[in-house]
Amino acid sequence: MGNQTSRTIERKRESRRSRRRSTVTLGAQSHTSQGNYNWIEENTATSLSANGINAALAAAARQHASLQQQQQPNQLQLDSQVVTPPQPRRKSITEFFMKRKLSFTKPTEEDYREYDRLQRQHYLLKSARKGNSWVPMENSKDKTFVDIGTGNGIWALEMASQYSQAQVIGLDIRLPPEQTMTTLKNLRFIRIDIHDSWPLSDNTVDLVFQRNMSQHIKRTQWKPLMEKIFRVLKPGGYLELMELDPFCHNPGPVQKTFEEFAKTYWEELEMDFGFIETIKEQLEQVGFEIEEEKQLDIPIGEWPEESELKQFGFINKETKKAYLRNRKLELINKWRIPAEDYDLAIQEIMEEFEEYHGFSRYTCWIVKKPL
Repeated sequence: MGNQTSRTIERKRESRRSRRRSTVTLGAQSHTSQGNYNWIEENTATSLSANGINAALAAAARQHASLQQQQQPNQLQLDSQVVTPPQPRRKSITEFFMKRKLSFTKPTEEDYREYDRLQRQHYLLKSARKGNSWVPMENSKDKTFVDIGTGNGIWALEMASQYSQAQVIGLDIRLPPEQTMTTLKNLRFIRIDIHDSWPLSDNTVDLVFQRNMSQHIKRTQWKPLMEKIFRVLKPGGYLELMELDPFCHNPGPVQKTFEEFAKTYWEELEMDFGFIETIKEQLEQVGFEIEEEKQLDIPIGEWPEESELKQFGFINKETKKAYLRNRKLELINKWRIPAEDYDLAIQEIMEEFEEYHGFSRYTCWIVKKPL
């Protein structure tokens, strides 16, 4: 990849002076498209500036602390152990999670960086969607929500705080034991490979939520996973599935080259680079009823003129940069390229997002288990 990337960067720099913005391809069909940003008009209460994110974090912390006080003012009981009430808010929710994780394993710098990236991505999508879920939630009493691939657990934590009468369960292969992860009585985490059998009974779950898990699911694992979800859902229960297109829309030449290698890597790992086109059919084959399919396009970079989209684009670009940097060691070893060439490619890709008006497309399927 190193030589090809270097040649692509050099060709791009030579041609940059003499052309205006366009989409360049390297031996593959272009996926130039116009993003659909109509959703921004529906989100008049949304703000994703730095102050907006800080406000969202602070609001979540206040809600969490308030719920703790309501449950038991002096001390909290958890699995017959007495634990002290939460201390005043730390600098970030990432530190909140990682501090509790220390009793299980010492986090690395890579852990901190990835958890921070997931944190920014979570609030980007929450702010764009004006909430954590699009599933109708009229009454949460005695309901059960399951978060597949919960990661740093922020979605599950916020849902448990918001819906105190519901039970929230996070499933993930890398989580510590539940007693080190939470003081909320209605929230627990289970360490499990989601492709193994689940310790959940049939027809017991009201909502299953899955987001950004495509890089952890092989081509042959999609349908069996959906069958597991179908089994545990109650009749009338919902699955909310939100996944990101594995490629950037409106790529520049370096980005396009990068994606061709990424596609090959996916194929080597037996993952489906075109899974977005096959999910709906597999959901229907399992027995789900498709209630709604939504697309959420988010710009990458500050190229939009509309201020709200510009703010979204800034955060989205930062998460893309963090993702590529977090995977640097893995990818330079895989593709056998010098670290400096990889860094140069990332720099060019960041510039291309602005130059070519790149954007990310999330597709969300809201499906229901028939009554």
